Amino acid sequence: MAKGWLIIGFAAGFVAGSAAGRKQFEKIKSTAADVWERPEVQRVVDKVDGFVADKAPAVHDLGGAVAGSVSKAPAESGDSSSTEESKPEATGSNS
Repeated sequence: MAKGWLIIGFAAGFVAGSAAGRKQFEKIKSTAADVWERPEVQRVVDKVDGFVADKAPAVHDLGGAVAGSVSKAPAESGDSSSTEESKPEATGSNS
């Protein structure tokens, strides 16, 4: 019988919590939308969009250069940490 009460209690809590949680979610969502639509926020968003549009080609070129140097670095430095030879050997103990 205790199991039955536990299940009923869980179900009632879940239903009540879901409704309360949904209301809180809607409240947060509404507040976020109100903030996003404020003119001050949109001015900042426009500034950031403009900045990113101006800097995107430079960042793209820099990213390509860095990616190219990183992909070549292990082969040029003689680092063998990614090869089969660098795996640790077993200690030989069978305990």
